[in-house]
Amino acid sequence: MILTNAPGELSKLCDVLKAANVNILAISIQNAKDSVKELYNMREKVGRRIALAESYRGILKDSSDYSLIRILVDKPTEAEKALAKASHLLDKDHVLAFRLANQPGMLGKIAKRLGEANVNIDYVYGSAMEDVGESIFVVHIAESDFDRAKDFLKDL
Repeated sequence: MILTNAPGELSKLCDVLKAANVNILAISIQNAKDSVKELYNMREKVGRRIALAESYRGILKDSSDYSLIRILVDKPTEAEKALAKASHLLDKDHVLAFRLANQPGMLGKIAKRLGEANVNIDYVYGSAMEDVGESIFVVHIAESDFDRAKDFLKDL
């Protein structure tokens, strides 16, 4: 989802979801400008920058007004309807969501199994509280890898 990068916009988004009785289970927010900067820096470090710095500057300027938001909610259909009605720009994608014991190494087990299945992890976000027994993590992989990942993760 894309959200205007301005004070109060997250609050408005939360109000829309609250009005639809949708609970946010996990959320990740990143300034779009920061994402572009990271990409530019990473491509320079690995020697794979193919666009000119001027191109990146233009993208940086255009992206500074927006944030990229990823959310996992308890009622995806209701959330999608409410957000679309409120004119939020959104896209949906399938992800794997895990409730894991809140112990060292649990996310590593998932990552190891996916690696053994030759499944690449595109991104991860999650949440855990120090004194709570469970954590939640959201993992994005290519949709074409879902069946293979399921086979490698079924006994966890």
